[in-house]
Order: sequence, then structure tokens, then C-alpha cells
Amino acid sequence: MNGSLFRSLLASLALVGLPSLAIAQSTISGVIRDASGAVVAGASVEATSDVLIEKSRTVTTNGEGRYSIVDLRPGEYVVKASAEGFSAVVQSVVLPADVTATVDATLKVGAVGETINIEARVATVDVENASHPETLSRSEMDALPTARYMQAIAYQIPGAHIDRPDVGGSYQIEQNYPTVHGGGAGTNVYMLDGLLVNTTYSDGAIQQYIDNAAIQETTYQTSNNNAMSSGGGLYTNLIPREGGNQYHFDFF
Repeated sequence: MNGSLFRSLLASLALVGLPSLAIAQSTISGVIRDASGAVVAGASVEATSDVLIEKSRTVTTNGEGRYSIVDLRPGEYVVKASAEGFSAVVQSVVLPADVTATVDATLKVGAVGETINIEARVATVDVENASHPETLSRSEMDALPTARYMQAIAYQIPGAHIDRPDVGGSYQIEQNYPTVHGGGAGTNVYMLDGLLVNTTYSDGAIQQYIDNAAIQETTYQTSNNNAMSSGGGLYTNLIPREGGNQYHFDFF
């Protein structure tokens, strides 16, 4: 192996070993109040999760007692709200992709260091966004009686149709084309952790083949797509299973 080829190989391995440059789109927000119902300004709210490279993020409530922690990867989070003179409140929440989870807290007067734990919750209703994506978890995708690729799975989404029914996985290597609002396949947008994976072939109608076994969850959106969407069709975002703190590379 000559020197130039060896340097190229090392550079490739270094790039593959880097964590994915993900574009996380989920948010945790809410209002912090005291026992009387009055808002608590200046309270500290910390979100902690293993899926964050920095492990935790901390914000402070504004004058209306509101806070917002943006650009979060999907996963399990522990949210701790605290303020001087109050007992801290700790809640856990399972955060899907592309949603805003509302996590409010009521602080009670208490001793320093006292913490109140609240039962875990799952963020199932997004009351802050006009768009309401449908999220399929890993267990739900595994249970579907169809070939497990992103086009065939889309038939589970209300309002979405595929051009050819997938019977027993017969179209596993032949792409189906989901349609919504009567639009063609060229209006669909496919993202891998926020990165566009549409090809330029057939005006974007043809997509890359993505290994579904590597996907943690999939979000589908049929209306009120965000500004990253180049078409008015089905918006699909595939979330990889690997966390942001894990390094992987393959050598062949």
C-alpha cells in the first residue's frame, strides 16, 4: 500500500468514526409555577439524557415562567426544575422526533436539596405545533405485516396511499410510491436524521435504500411541513438507532 492510499484510508476511517451531524428537531417546553399558581421567573430547568453529546442542557424561565429547550434528539430525558427556596421537581419523559413535549412543573416551598420525583410520561400530544407528525416506534415497525422499508410502512399513515400493495414483502427491493393529497412521488421528501436523501433521478421521485433495521423510529407528516420540505407530499424523517455518544465504523 503506497503512502497516498494509506493517508486516504486513514482520512476515510476518521470521517466514518465521527458522530452523525444530526439535525434534531424536538423540543421540551413548559411553564414553571409555585403552589399558588403564580409563575416562577428565573427558575432553572435542566434536561439530561444519554443521547445528548453534552449529556445535559440547562435554561432559565423568563418573566412569564416559560422555558424552552430546543434542538433535542429523540430519546429518554430527565427534566429537573428548581428555584431558590423551593423543592426541586424531577420528571422523566420519552421524547419522540419532530415534536414539542410540554413538561410543566409546580414547585413547592421546601428545604434546600429536597427533590420531588414525578412518574415518567410519554410525549404523545403536541399542543404547540400546527403540524402533527405520526411516529412509528421500532416495536411498531417490527410488528407491521409488510416489508420493512420506508415506502411500504407509509401505508399505516392516515391519508397516505401507496401505488402498489405490498403483499408479504413482495416489493422489498422494488420501491413503492406513497402519495398524499393526490400528489405524485416527486413531491415526497425523505430525510435521514434531518438530512435529505432524495436523489435527482426521476425528479426526486427515487430515493435511497435505507436499512430499516438501523432506524429507531420514523416520523411521517402529511400537512404543515416545515421549511426544510421542498414539496407538498409526504414528509418522512428516519431517526437512526445509534446515540450521539457512540462511535462506529466499518472496514471492508
